[in-house]
Amino acid sequence: MDTKKTSYTIKEIAEMAQVSRATVDRVIHGRGTVSKKAYDKIKYILDKIDYKPNIVAQTLRKGELFKVAVLMPDSDFDVYWKRAIDGINKVVEELSFIGVSVDLHLFNPFKEISFNHHAKQILKGGYSGVLVAPVFYSEAVAFLNECKKLSLPMVTFNTHIKDDNVLCHVGQDLEKSGRTAAALLAKLLKAGDEYLLVHIDEDIHNAKHIQEKEDGFLDYFSESGGRNPNIHTLKIEDTKELEKRLLGVLDDHPEIKGIFVSTSKVYYVAELVHSYNLNVHVLGYDLIKENVDFLNSGHIDFIIYQNPGLQASTAISLLLDHLAFKKEIPKLKYLPIEIAIKENYMDYITD
Repeated sequence: MDTKKTSYTIKEIAEMAQVSRATVDRVIHGRGTVSKKAYDKIKYILDKIDYKPNIVAQTLRKGELFKVAVLMPDSDFDVYWKRAIDGINKVVEELSFIGVSVDLHLFNPFKEISFNHHAKQILKGGYSGVLVAPVFYSEAVAFLNECKKLSLPMVTFNTHIKDDNVLCHVGQDLEKSGRTAAALLAKLLKAGDEYLLVHIDEDIHNAKHIQEKEDGFLDYFSESGGRNPNIHTLKIEDTKELEKRLLGVLDDHPEIKGIFVSTSKVYYVAELVHSYNLNVHVLGYDLIKENVDFLNSGHIDFIIYQNPGLQASTAISLLLDHLAFKKEIPKLKYLPIEIAIKENYMDYITD
């Protein structure tokens, strides 16, 4: 036991006392029954560490239940979202003592109708607040307007809806992310080289997060003051078309030496770079297993890590701070743009 430590979680106290977190919670907040042996052990530890319960938490009404909905993509369709789901579940477990119920409404990220189906369920579910990853921008704006009618607080992550009715947004500055991608590739390429911007499995017109990345990428070169390189764009709606179309573009434009993939599906391009021994530099997003493998093999040069776990856990924590503790939370919380390479990617992977 580190008596110099000034802050302890209920989980840590439970581990020291070798009891459940629920038992510690009952002792701290004076509710329910606890055996004398468990009570004495917990009380001894609390005295030793000079534990002071969270004053804000003590103001909660006994038995108050905060019912929160999370509307986000299902990781069964896109593994990128798994860390986000894990991040939310971890926060919910840690804050279980405040009386919160969180329902995950997981939609198919390739079907707008799936988003709308879950959104309608939430609107009639009697929730206290909602956390949304609004990857379908038009549908998300319509959902936001319905939430406004019900005075249902909304926090977003991943994609920013710039609307005063959004309580808070957590994520990266995606235009800056696109600029960062351009700057990284520019360091690898020489004058006269051309660039290819690849969008895979995205409806660009309804994917604001992709639009912002593209805008940032293009703006970097238009505002650099030097000669603008030729930048080509390839939109792939079906990955089965990628091989034929990508090789066709590279055959038509052999000066292309840098490829920027706007999503975590960069491994599709890296696989072709490997198979055909293509002389290009590749950059994309996120540390899913397939991308890490190609980062290690040298077929991906840089990965911009969007840290979905941190985005989601921060967003749900802020929403619960607002609902349960009546805290003022920021309107916008940008997270750092993290660059992973072969030599440092393990620093970002903790699970």
